[in-house]
Amino acid sequence: MGTGCFLHTALLLMAQALPQLEASQYCGHLEYWNPDNKCCSSCLQRFGPPPCPDLPGLESQPLSRLLDELEVLEELIVLLDPEPGPAGCMAYGTTRHLAARYGLPATWSTFAYSLRPSRSPLRALIEMVVAREPSASLGQLGAHLAHLGRADALRVLSKLGFGVCQAY
Repeated sequence: MGTGCFLHTALLLMAQALPQLEASQYCGHLEYWNPDNKCCSSCLQRFGPPPCPDLPGLESQPLSRLLDELEVLEELIVLLDPEPGPAGCMAYGTTRHLAARYGLPATWSTFAYSLRPSRSPLRALIEMVVAREPSASLGQLGAHLAHLGRADALRVLSKLGFGVCQAY
C-alpha cells in the first residue's frame, strides 16, 4: 500500500465522520434545504444578504436618486405595489411593509394605497422618506429589501450600477 492509497482511505474515513446534510434538487439559487420543515427556504431570510465586495458606493448614494431613475423606479413599483390578492390580502414584502421598516404608521400606508392608480405608493414612500430624512441612502433601501427577502427588487436596484451585490 502506497501513500496514495493511505491518503484515499483517510479521506474516506473523514468524509464518513462528517455529518451529512440533506439537499434537494428542487431548491433554487439563494435557497437551502431546511431539514426542520423538509422544504426549501430562503437564504436571505435565514442568513441575511451576502456581503458586498464593493457596500461604500451604495451607502453614499442618496435615496432621492431613485426618483430620477424612472426605468428602475417603474420596475420597483411593479414589484412592490401589487394589487390586493384574493379576499383583499396583500403579499409580503410590499411597499406597505417597506413603509413600516422606515417607521411610517399603518395609516400612512393605507392613505398611500388609496391614492392608486393615479399615484404609486412606492413613489410616495420614497418622497416621504427623502423629505423626512434627506440623508436616507440607497444602501438603507437595499438593507430593508434584503430584510424583507425581496431578492427580485434587489436585482432591479442593482441596475443602478453601484454596489448592490450582483449575486441577488
